[in-house]
Amino acid sequence: MKRLFLLSFLLLLFGFGGGLGCTNVSASKNSVKTESVMSRNNTEIIFSEVRRLNKDIPLKEYTIVQSFEETMKLYRLMEDKRFSRSAPIPTLDENEFLLVLKPKLKTQPYGDIEIEKIEEVKSVLHVYYKEINNEEYQLNKEKNPILILKIEGKIPSSVKLITS
Repeated sequence: MKRLFLLSFLLLLFGFGGGLGCTNVSASKNSVKTESVMSRNNTEIIFSEVRRLNKDIPLKEYTIVQSFEETMKLYRLMEDKRFSRSAPIPTLDENEFLLVLKPKLKTQPYGDIEIEKIEEVKSVLHVYYKEINNEEYQLNKEKNPILILKIEGKIPSSVKLITS
């Protein structure tokens, strides 16, 4: 009787939602990344930070990457010739895309950016961010922060970067 009760309790605890509280952290091969959830007209936008770097490469303020070929082209641009190995190249699942952000910093010339929220308004993605201090960038006089996000959902018609 005790075994039956214990088995039922464990089944309820772990079998029917015991892991639901752990959905904000996912581990892949060599890295752990946190995911953020924002609203998208009553549906969720799930995004995760793929890579953060500071490099002067020819990119627009935002770039949407939809295929593995485009991802390879982007990572060739970001490649650092000083190292023999490159950063891990992300893959895209169905209904995912990469959003590459390279905003022009206004208040902190050697700073970084932090995403506060992402919303979709009439198929335009509004990305709210703030400029933050980054001692490493300031020490090395680096002023070209690049942030790559993986976003789940349909591809927007455009992106609007908004400082807060």
